[in-house]
Amino acid sequence: MFVFFGAEDAQITVHIENKVVGAADNASDLAKLLCAHNVTQADELFCSSDVDFASEEGFATDDSAHTIIEEALEII
Repeated sequence: MFVFFGAEDAQITVHIENKVVGAADNASDLAKLLCAHNVTQADELFCSSDVDFASEEGFATDDSAHTIIEEALEII
């Protein structure tokens, strides 16, 4: 499965097979969203450049979005 993470308005957006399936602003909620759509670390996981420059999208730092995604993936 192709899973694409974006950053928008201080939330991580999740696109699966080019369809937006939801957004979350913390690792726990993101993990729940990923589980609800049967996403695993074996899937093709990609991040947009918005995730790399997350401070421009309302996150505290540029690393904040990556941290949320990494923590969510650890949970699942």
